[in-house]
Amino acid sequence: MNRTLRLVIVMLAILASVAACTRKSKDEPGVVARVNGRPIQLELLEFQYDLMHFEGLSGSMPTVGSLREAYGEILGSLVAQELVAQELEKRGQDVTDKELKAAEAQVRADYPDDTFEQMLADEFIDLKMWRKQLRYACGVEKFQRLVLRPSIHLDYREAEAYYREHINEFRLPERVRLLVVRAAQRDQVEKVLALYRQQRNIQALAQAVPGAQAREVTVPKEMLTPAWADAIHGAGSGQGAILSGRAGFEGLLLLERLPAQTLDVEQAYPQVEAALLDLKLQQAFAAWLQKAVDGSVILVSERLLHKMDNEDLPPEQAEPSDPAQGDAAKPDVASGNETG
Repeated sequence: MNRTLRLVIVMLAILASVAACTRKSKDEPGVVARVNGRPIQLELLEFQYDLMHFEGLSGSMPTVGSLREAYGEILGSLVAQELVAQELEKRGQDVTDKELKAAEAQVRADYPDDTFEQMLADEFIDLKMWRKQLRYACGVEKFQRLVLRPSIHLDYREAEAYYREHINEFRLPERVRLLVVRAAQRDQVEKVLALYRQQRNIQALAQAVPGAQAREVTVPKEMLTPAWADAIHGAGSGQGAILSGRAGFEGLLLLERLPAQTLDVEQAYPQVEAALLDLKLQQAFAAWLQKAVDGSVILVSERLLHKMDNEDLPPEQAEPSDPAQGDAAKPDVASGNETG
């Protein structure tokens, strides 16, 4: 989903287009925007805001201005995702319930037993809102894969030019390749290391020594922990050490020292291709999004687009300039005039 998340960043630019024309509409409690007649609910906006700011709560209340700005950015993303969903529906390619269940199952697979529900409860995440946002995310990924990607073509000359312009990205530092073995008992680690020296078969080690874990890793030399660096200092290929810790024992076997190098264009091509594809997808999405905005009727709460005089003051200092408009200092984006 990393590429999808980067695409979503482009969505925020639509607020400038939305703000270009304004008109009044009826008050709709609980609705912060309409995209071609379809509502975007305040509860989804608040859900996204809470997810983004859950870990950043400091106990101080945000100003109305900062809240308006944050809500505006989130709404820009939601409007764009709704436009994507509508485009997929027009094409008969909208996200199905089966696809949504598969995406949810993939997320749940990272949480053993019932810990997924526990995580939701611990972080006060509403499952219904989470699923709605997941459907939007699946839609953006599907739109990228089925609509944008087939229209993008990569040329080897572009790849070579990108490689030359970004050659620093393809310089690899000095690295070490290690076998890392972890087990509760020291003799288990010793047995795994001995077997590996004989067979060089990692898959066979887990069966031969139940309870032990073994894997190969390649680590930049400067990123080695002090304990690992000391353990392999001066070691040659096939040498290593066993370290003890609170969780048991850890064995390190030096497999190879890799010198610093710059990948040539053939070696770097998969990375170059991925970077170029990412860039072109963003450009294609931005172009499509601008056309979609221009051809749509988008109504957005006026309170998210227009700044009030005292909104940058802390809540305790933000006295209404007009007593008759005392509620104007509140971030009540569910009602009021809207823009489109």
